[in-house]
Amino acid sequence: MTPGPNGPRHSFEDHTAEVRLVLCAPTLPELFAEAGRALAELAVGEGTPLPEPTGEPVSISLTSVDRDALLVDWLNELVYHTEVDARAYVTFRFDELDQDHLVAQVRGAEVPGLRPLVKAATLHDVHITEDSNGYSVRVVLDI
Repeated sequence: MTPGPNGPRHSFEDHTAEVRLVLCAPTLPELFAEAGRALAELAVGEGTPLPEPTGEPVSISLTSVDRDALLVDWLNELVYHTEVDARAYVTFRFDELDQDHLVAQVRGAEVPGLRPLVKAATLHDVHITEDSNGYSVRVVLDI
């Protein structure tokens, strides 16, 4: 999958007790943001439009061993905040994002019937690749 004419995209692939998230985006920040939107979509219901964010942003700062692990840590941090705050996080602003560190501001929305299905993102087969179309990665999510 490559980014479409309208920017980043994502799709889901079924896997036993897991979902494989397939992400593509023109830039690394857009790839990380698309990962967040995909998690939100799973929480509100696949195909349901994401709600508008409300309330103050939440600041997230992470450091990892490399950008693959950073993406998995990012997803797991969003899983944590979704469950603890009972909000679907739908907007993402990256103040810093490099190979092993990020600082982001995220905003979420309260959603009636929020169903945080994802238990954790895994490092299984995660490898962010870059080509002339941008960035892509597959991430297995435990559900």
